[in-house]
Amino acid sequence: MEILNVALAQACAHAKILILLGGIWTLLLTRYVWWRLFSYQGIPKTLPFVGAPKAGLFTRARVTLMSCSGLRQLLLDGYRDYSKKGKSFILPNLFNGNEVIIPTQHMQWLLEQPESVLSQYETNRQFMCSDYTMLHADIMGKNWPRLADTVKREMTRDLDEFADAMVDEVEDSLRALWGSDTEKWHEMVLYDIMLEITGRVVSRVFVGLPLCRNPGYLQASTGFSKYILLWAMGIELLPGFLKPVFGPLLTAWDYLQYKRMASFIAPMFQERIARLGQGPDATLENMKSSSEANDYIQWALRDVVRHGENPYDPNDMITKRLAISSFTAIQSSAITITNAVMDIAASKESIAIQDELRAEVSTANNVWTRSSLARLPKLDSTLTETLRLWGFLTHGVTKAVVAPGGVTIPTGEHIPCGAKIGVASYGPHHDDDVYGHKGASPFVFDPFRFTRPEVAHSAGNKKEGAPPGLGFVTTSEYYMGFSHGRHACPGRFFANSLLKILLAQISMLYDVEPLTERPANPWLNNTIGPPIGAKVRVRRRKVSVEAEIEAKV
Repeated sequence: MEILNVALAQACAHAKILILLGGIWTLLLTRYVWWRLFSYQGIPKTLPFVGAPKAGLFTRARVTLMSCSGLRQLLLDGYRDYSKKGKSFILPNLFNGNEVIIPTQHMQWLLEQPESVLSQYETNRQFMCSDYTMLHADIMGKNWPRLADTVKREMTRDLDEFADAMVDEVEDSLRALWGSDTEKWHEMVLYDIMLEITGRVVSRVFVGLPLCRNPGYLQASTGFSKYILLWAMGIELLPGFLKPVFGPLLTAWDYLQYKRMASFIAPMFQERIARLGQGPDATLENMKSSSEANDYIQWALRDVVRHGENPYDPNDMITKRLAISSFTAIQSSAITITNAVMDIAASKESIAIQDELRAEVSTANNVWTRSSLARLPKLDSTLTETLRLWGFLTHGVTKAVVAPGGVTIPTGEHIPCGAKIGVASYGPHHDDDVYGHKGASPFVFDPFRFTRPEVAHSAGNKKEGAPPGLGFVTTSEYYMGFSHGRHACPGRFFANSLLKILLAQISMLYDVEPLTERPANPWLNNTIGPPIGAKVRVRRRKVSVEAEIEAKV
């Protein structure tokens, strides 16, 4: 009997513990759901909540849930009802938290705030969940300026040196993946193919031949870049105490792909260091004087020496930075060129557009330097128009408030530390007053829109006598395809050369069969994805094959 009483007492004690834990869990879950769906998250209630004009409790929850896949309408409504009237508003975001959107006219104020008040790096870290997705927490933090500086100093400076290599890789990959048949149409899933092609071209610049054509390396580099944003969104939905548990699990696939990349890259680094006779005492001067290939490996070694670090990095940060650089270059380029080809194919004037691009590109006489590409305004305008319509990020500039005391925005509201403030790009990119000249709808693909002086002027190129077009890498408060200000994408000049060379070669070498309807681009959170799974049919042009044969003879 005594044993039974002891057992019952223990069972009751265990039950109490379970009830207590269950109560704590329920309390935490309720608080979390409240914060995600119902709370203003510290933002002043005087600001209007877009999509919920009466600011009702359940209305806010409905609109917040709507932000997962219906952010497009919220962005357009907010821009029309508030931004264009000089007012700020709250944009709900289930994944990343509510955001204060200030009017476009206050962009300059946003850009002028120091990192100690409004931080772009903190926003990037949160958006990408970089503590889990970026291989090392510092890559999107204190290491990001170094990564951006390496791109600006090394790659952008020497773009013309890479032109011939990029053309060679584009031609070879198109021949292999788009086909050489001049009679039959070749059907393909466009995004998948363009991801592989951009992976090859980016790798040609970063690591060179033969690795850029190695199937194992390409599968790892494109595989690593494919799902990062999905994992980031999934992790961001988790309560903070669960992120360390599930974050590594969700990103295990990416980490495996990174390790595969590292198995190819690490030996190359070690071999390069040994061949140069470098060690901890390496100097920047003999790195610069080296006759080694001008590739990412050499840029990274120079960066390490410049910062007084040991090239034999036990944390493998060099290889991790390469993986992240590849991710940003491959994904953004693949998405943009996929959208451009889809836009051209689905246009009512598809054949005429292809002919006009082909005629303009032929004037380059197979010279693909930056100056030569700058003399192709229709090619530039086509890519600019695609990025305007389908910019991957619908927020041009977003910064996190990191000043402990918060900050007061130009419209008068005080925003607390931890909140986010930004200017959305989707509204300005589809503003009829900016892009609707002569009856042209800002929602319809118009490839040569940016060749018209009035559009270039209203979109930001306001210099009198400035040439029309040539705006792909230019940023303004009305064209934020690469963001805007000092944190604008540092790799946009590389993307400019890569995408123009790729679209130029496609125009010269292939016919793209017109589509009766453009496949839809999926929206997820504040990103616009490419039309994944959509197919196009292409055919090699006979004249391009004949020219190739003549060149070989």
